[in-house]
Formats: sequence, C-alpha cells, structure tokens
Amino acid sequence: MNFDEKAIVVSGGSGGIGFAAATFLLDRGGRITLIDSVAPNAAQRASLSNYGERAIALVSDVAQREDVERAVQTAWDGFGRIDGLVNCAGVDRHHDFMDLRDEEFADILDINVLGSFRLSQAVARRMINSRTAGGSSCSIVHLSSVNALVATATHLAYATSKGAIAQMTRAMAVELAPHNVRVNAVGPGTVRTPMLDDLLKLKPDAMTSILRRTPLGRLAEPIEVAAVIGFLLSDHASFITGQTIYVDGGRTVQNLTL
Repeated sequence: MNFDEKAIVVSGGSGGIGFAAATFLLDRGGRITLIDSVAPNAAQRASLSNYGERAIALVSDVAQREDVERAVQTAWDGFGRIDGLVNCAGVDRHHDFMDLRDEEFADILDINVLGSFRLSQAVARRMINSRTAGGSSCSIVHLSSVNALVATATHLAYATSKGAIAQMTRAMAVELAPHNVRVNAVGPGTVRTPMLDDLLKLKPDAMTSILRRTPLGRLAEPIEVAAVIGFLLSDHASFITGQTIYVDGGRTVQNLTL
C-alpha cells in the first residue's frame, strides 16, 4: 500500500490503535494529522519527529463541535487536501446496568458516536467540495468493535455505541457513495492497548476468559488492526463500502462448547 501525497486525519491518534494506524500510514508515505484529547507522550513525539512535516499532532476534543471544525481546518490548511479519515477516538467505561446514569450513558455516546459523526461531517464536506471528477475515491474508516455483535456485562453504553457505529457506517456509505466517498469500519476483538491494561487492573483474571473466547488464542497487536484500516483506506479496497470487517481472531464466529 502506498499513501504518497495522501492526506489523512486520524482521531484518537495518541491511543494504541490510533497511533498504530497513524504510523502505519506515515511509513507508507502518508501525510497525517493526529487528533486526540491528550497530546502524544514523549515516546510518540520522538517517533513522529522522524516523519518531519508529514505528521501534525493536535489536541482536540471530538465531543466539541468547535474543536472538531478547528482541527479539520488545520489539517486542510496544513496539507491542502483531505483524502481519508480514521475515527479511532473512543472510550469504554464500566458500569453495572442498574447503576448506569443518564449522563454517563450520554457521555460515551457523545464521544464514540457523535464524535465520529462530527469529524466525518466536517471532513466529508471538504472531500466533496474538493474532489475532481474521475479521481480516486476518498475513504472514511470508523472504529467499531466486536461489541457491535456480542455483549459483555457492565459495557452496555459502549456496546450500544459500537452497534450505532456499525449502522452509521452503512447509512453514511449509501449517502456518500454518489460523491465517490467510501465508508467502512473495523471491528477489533481484544487488542493489546492501554485500554486493555485498565481493564486488567480491575479484573486481573480476565485474561483467561479473553483467550478462551478467541479461537486464535492470543491478543491482537495494534498494528494488525492498523493494517486493515490501511487496506480500507487504500485503492485496493476501491469497491468496498458500507462494510464492517472484524479483526477478532475468530471471536464472533465461535460457539463455545461446555
């Protein structure tokens, strides 16, 4: 895959999958704007410095429309175009169903669903207004999850948000297809990220269950998810739109035996 001259925005760019996606694209010639509510850490900044002006890192909150518009405009001004968007920004918080409050539910949906909507809308406007007839397609990739298909206790709000992302992917794909903008999603299983580390601190014995429910018997590495994101952004996926590809080691197809 070659992303020379392609300008791509990656939200959640300081997170495990987001940063892996950004560096995967940078390694293949892309010009990347990383957006996150927190700045890259020292190791990430050192890595990004190797790419010079092809990497821009912005602190921006996808839950705030003004932040989103400002970040997208900065990306546009920096590279003069936007060819792709990766919506990796998201949160997962644990709540017992009976204790889940309206504001906690709404906060997760605001970041995971509306955040992706806000960025997609801001980016798509520029994609549509700038593309030339007969040019290669632009591409938006959302981050869904296996939780769009399967359920886990204490993750109701997160699972609901990822189910919404899967449907938003289909609806956006239909609406943006006439503008030559493709929309797909990636649904990871359990990935070795800081989010997983937080879970294991709360539930140290969770790893046994995680490996048992995954036929390949291991965690995914962020780069394995990033590679599928890259494929969906690339011209190799030029006739794929409205799809969610599950990178889950077989989790969603396994019927556990007793």
